[in-house]
Amino acid sequence: MKKFFTLLLIALVTSVAHAQLNENLITFKPFTAGNNPLVFNCEKCFMYVVDNKGKMVCDESIRQFKDGTRFSTRLKTGSTTSRSSQIFLSIKAKGTLTIYASSSSSENDRQIVVLKGAHDVITDVLEQTNKRPIRLEIEKVGEYQISYPDGPINIYGVRFEEEQPATMSE
Repeated sequence: MKKFFTLLLIALVTSVAHAQLNENLITFKPFTAGNNPLVFNCEKCFMYVVDNKGKMVCDESIRQFKDGTRFSTRLKTGSTTSRSSQIFLSIKAKGTLTIYASSSSSENDRQIVVLKGAHDVITDVLEQTNKRPIRLEIEKVGEYQISYPDGPINIYGVRFEEEQPATMSE
């Protein structure tokens, strides 16, 4: 009986730790074109999309990034950033934003730009083969836009980790 409760406790702790790890990560469940849920949430950050032409889809696709994070689905933007295809992030704290994305082309790299208002915060290149997450320090809360000016991209996930206040040591 003691072994049973020990195993039950280990399973409970593991599931709680797993849930805490993923509360900062936005991932996607599969959906077909025109059936986009529009809003995706995680702690201190939510992502909303504009998809007026119904081109965004989410399908199953296994990808592991260089930091070890593994995904089983991807959000496919289906076009370049325009009035009918946009992705916004509302960030409610200072911290680190990590975007797990790649070019949707097997032959061409694509540019990704994160904007705050009309100002570029970061511009980077998404390579199909690199599998490197894009990291950005968020110094100001507010609205950000993920822009993909060169063509469609695939977004596997978005992680936001809130900056932890410094603790006073005794």
